[in-house]
Amino acid sequence: MAVTEKTPRRIKAQPYGDYGPHPRLHPVYAALVWVVAVLVMGSVQVLSSILGMALPGIDLQEPSMPTNLLYMLVVIFGFSALAMVLWVRFVENRPLASMGLRRQKALGRFVRGLVVGLVFNAIAVFTIFALGGYDIAALAPALHAPGALLMIALLFAGFIVQGSTEEIMMRGWVLSAMAARWGLVVAIIVNSTIFAALHLGNEGLDHVNWIAMANIVLVGLFLSLYAVREGSLLGVCGFHGAWNWLLGLGFGLDVSGSTVDVPALIVDFDNKAGAADWLTGSSFGPEGSLVVSIVLFLGVLWFLRPGKKKEEKSA
Repeated sequence: MAVTEKTPRRIKAQPYGDYGPHPRLHPVYAALVWVVAVLVMGSVQVLSSILGMALPGIDLQEPSMPTNLLYMLVVIFGFSALAMVLWVRFVENRPLASMGLRRQKALGRFVRGLVVGLVFNAIAVFTIFALGGYDIAALAPALHAPGALLMIALLFAGFIVQGSTEEIMMRGWVLSAMAARWGLVVAIIVNSTIFAALHLGNEGLDHVNWIAMANIVLVGLFLSLYAVREGSLLGVCGFHGAWNWLLGLGFGLDVSGSTVDVPALIVDFDNKAGAADWLTGSSFGPEGSLVVSIVLFLGVLWFLRPGKKKEEKSA
């Protein structure tokens, strides 16, 4: 393969398991694998968006509308995930288990990740509320809106696809490819930094929330350590999807600067007038809050505690 060395050498790190019998990736390719990942994902998203514009009832210029958002989450991100998985399997010619897609205890790890994501999110949001950051606009308004519960359920699946796609890209593909050549520490730092950089334009480059960017680096570190510690990508896929879904659909809050135009399932929170941006995250949502910084920092410390990650011998 063009992306591998001709002479096999010792692989520096295998965070998820056996890299297969092939040579490790070429050093230039391994250093720039995040660029390849962005290009693969971006190309598929452009093609999927063109397809969406040709479909009746889909207007991607209005991403907050439920049907448009559902198309983006399921179709655009879903095809992106498929393209990245196929690239790793057939272009890099390595097993999918090497990027964390392992069968062992898959359901249990995924469900545990879901629960951890929901709990972390709820702790952060209710802490911000307790500190005076939010007003309660309504209690469970989705229960009084026809069709809202069905859309919330569909968007739950959509956020799982979207969150899993981002994890396949960053903690799966980029981290495992870079770790094999440059080591685990470099791979974790680079993938977390690139992950934050990809969110820079969420609210426009003239309005960057730097607390949010620091938090996205932190969540990249947290999810990288979580995945490596567990030896699987499934838990962080569950965490990521649950986190985004609960923010937007459970609490009616902005998700990384994006609004979901669906009544909240649990509590509809609004930023309290006069509340500090460092507390609420302003228009970026709670991910721009120092409260989330503390929650994520504690999570990073938890996964840095002494102990061995679980090893699996087969995929």
